[in-house]
Amino acid sequence: MARGRKGDRPLELHKRKKTASQAHDDNPVTQERRPNPFLRSWAWKREHRPDKDRFKNPYHHDITVGGVARTLVLHQAPFSSAGFASTVWDSAIVLAKYLEKWPETVVGKQCIELGAGCGLAGIAAAALGAKKTILTDFPENLPLLDRNAAANSLTDVVSTAPLTWGSELALEVLKFDVVLATDIMYYDDAVEPLLVTLQGLSGKNTKIFMAYGRNRQAEATFMRAVEKCTLSMRKLPDSELDDVYQCVDVDVYELSTRGIENENENGILT
Repeated sequence: MARGRKGDRPLELHKRKKTASQAHDDNPVTQERRPNPFLRSWAWKREHRPDKDRFKNPYHHDITVGGVARTLVLHQAPFSSAGFASTVWDSAIVLAKYLEKWPETVVGKQCIELGAGCGLAGIAAAALGAKKTILTDFPENLPLLDRNAAANSLTDVVSTAPLTWGSELALEVLKFDVVLATDIMYYDDAVEPLLVTLQGLSGKNTKIFMAYGRNRQAEATFMRAVEKCTLSMRKLPDSELDDVYQCVDVDVYELSTRGIENENENGILT
C-alpha cells in the first residue's frame, strides 16, 4: 500500500473534520429545535381551522400595549342569506401584528379601516393608542363591528360607518392619517371605486396599509391601476413584519400619495 507524504493525513482529516458549529447545525436534535417557518405560521393561521372556529366562536388575539399584555376578542359571523360572512383572515392578523411591532404608526392618529369584517386591524390600532378609529363596511355588518368595539371596551375611540367604495364619503373626518384594509383584492370591478375611495381618504401624509392573502384575483388589475394614479406603492419586506406572524401567502403593502398638485375641488387626486 502506498504511503502518503508527511502532512497528507492531517490535511485529509482537516477536510473531513467539521467545525463545532457545522456539527451542531447538522445535529438532528438541533434541526428539530430550529423553528420551521411553515410550522410556526401554521400554529396561528386561520384558514385551515374548522368552520366553528372561523365563523361561530370568538377569535382571541393577544397583543402587548406599552409592555402590558391583553387579549382582544373578535366575534365572528356565519354566512347570511346574502352570502355575507365575517371571519378573521390571516392577513388581518399579519397586519395587526405589524402595527403592534410599530405602534408609532397609529398612536395618536386618525385611522379608518375599509371592508373591516370583524375589525381586527382597526381595533388593534385603537388598542395601541390611535386617537380615533372608524370601522367601515356594508350596513349589514356594522352590528358585528359595534359588538367587537364594545367587547374590547373601545367604544370611546372606535366608531362604525357604512361605506360603499367610490361613493360620497359621509364621514366627519375626510382625511385620515392611516388607512387600513385587508383582503380587498377579490373583484376587478371593485378596483376603480376602491382607488377613488383610497385617494379620497388620503391627504399628503396619509399612510395606507393593505394586506391580503390567497384571495387576490384583482391584484394584477389593481397594480396596473395604481401605476396610473397618484399613489405610490411598496411591498413591506419580511424584516419589517412581526418575526412570527408572517407567511408566504400574505403580502403587506404601504401606499402613500405622490403629491397633491392634481387635487380637484372634491379633494380627490386624479
